Amino acid sequence: MNHRRQVHGGDAVYKEYKMKHLKLFIVLLLVGAINAGPVSKENDEDEIITFTKEFYLTNFIMYNAKHDVVNIIVPTNSLNFDESKMTEDEENMEQFFKNLILFFVEADVDAAGNRMDKGLYVYKNGKATKLLENGRDAAASSDDSTDVFFGAKDGIYIYDNKTNTAVKYGSVTDDIIAIAKENGTDVIYYLNKDHELYKVTDNGQKNVKIEDVVGAQEIVLDTANNLYFYTEDKQAYVVNDNSVKKITGLPENPKYVKLIKPPVLEDGVVFLSDNAFYVIYSNGTSELSDFRIASKAKPSAYGMEATFVQFYAFHKKIYKYNLLEILSGDIFENLNKFLEENEEIIRNESPVSISSTRKIKKHKQI
Repeated sequence: MNHRRQVHGGDAVYKEYKMKHLKLFIVLLLVGAINAGPVSKENDEDEIITFTKEFYLTNFIMYNAKHDVVNIIVPTNSLNFDESKMTEDEENMEQFFKNLILFFVEADVDAAGNRMDKGLYVYKNGKATKLLENGRDAAASSDDSTDVFFGAKDGIYIYDNKTNTAVKYGSVTDDIIAIAKENGTDVIYYLNKDHELYKVTDNGQKNVKIEDVVGAQEIVLDTANNLYFYTEDKQAYVVNDNSVKKITGLPENPKYVKLIKPPVLEDGVVFLSDNAFYVIYSNGTSELSDFRIASKAKPSAYGMEATFVQFYAFHKKIYKYNLLEILSGDIFENLNKFLEENEEIIRNESPVSISSTRKIKKHKQI
């Protein structure tokens, strides 16, 4: 696991740095919500904002599934964001955002949360293609590679973009339920059906059990390669510097939890505990955001990695929110100003150049 980026000036400066990222994450999430008109203020003093089912407007539906969509993965590596092909031409950029490749998993989920596999799909050029009948999860790094890896009932697969197929990768034959890929290395992590964590190296030929991680239910890597997981008792942990830390500051007995890989955070991820969003960090701390979500409005899957284009699954549908289009309206003048003030953060953390987004915002009309 990599160390977090060094921020000079001590704890006070680092806290301010973290809060900037937290605020930017909140603003990006809020933009999509305001456009759909789903939010309500629970407390004007605290400015708590709650997402409701009105967030899911029919004009944002991208895909109708036959089963529940339980995972969405938007690769932010060169499969989608090849800098050599990126352009600031307005029409080409609009077409680019329309053609993002994403992967999703369908399953039937019973009242106890048990899943029956219904396939792992790729959505490419406006069409969904089933790649694996028993695929459970997908993972991609945020570097210059074009690889996407799949965890399936019989091991690990890799995506072949030319043939639009899944090809067996390495020698792992484990029954995999979750998978994650490091940035800048060949390291892959996976959870098997017994909730054991393994580290895979040497092009998939070597896998080693991580003994310190016991009973993990889900795994997520941040962009600094810190690994987060939660256990059956719904307590969250982070793995870095060859140690396991329990995340502090979270509710003690939540009934529902979910790890979410968000945009613009290098050393942290989002943790949904019951109806409240927290940001949990690689140093083992957490912060409560100003956002809540109604119990009946929880997505079955989140795809927020691409920052400006986000995907949410709800009631067997995938919704696509292009924040560039949403931001182009005059109502978001203050938010546009905030994004411009934080241009450096966006440029560093987003796969999309802010200069390109400005061209679209300037000319695009809803």
